[in-house]
Amino acid sequence: MSPLSDSGLIAAPPAGIARRFGALLYDALLIIALWMMTALVVNLLLNDGQAATGLGLGALLLAEVVGFYSYFWHNSGQTIGMRAWRLKLVNSNGQPPSNVALLKRMSIAPLSLLCAGLGYLWYLVGTRQQTWHDRFSDTYVVLLPKKS
Repeated sequence: MSPLSDSGLIAAPPAGIARRFGALLYDALLIIALWMMTALVVNLLLNDGQAATGLGLGALLLAEVVGFYSYFWHNSGQTIGMRAWRLKLVNSNGQPPSNVALLKRMSIAPLSLLCAGLGYLWYLVGTRQQTWHDRFSDTYVVLLPKKS
């Protein structure tokens, strides 16, 4: 289902904050499970059963998060959590975002959350119903219609 209208503008309504956080929580649980598997493999195979720590492990876990979001947003515009909540990431033309837009989005999204959620709350203030990372990357998270 395309979020575009016949005129080429975004026809799907913007996704609400509650749905966005629901998808974020769902994806966070998947990422935590991925991290647990990574830690198990690193600890058992590479560290003789000892707990691994340090920048190397941190960089690996960060790469997994970036890879997770990059893969899903690039291929379908939806992570697994976004599919469950019927959300889709699109650019201002309703098309899949470019890789540059995805990198911009991923670089600002943690800041949106770390500033006491102010970046997410900006959704309620702005006229375009976008968070900081939406605005910076010129992307929109839209709500897809229910399948009949």
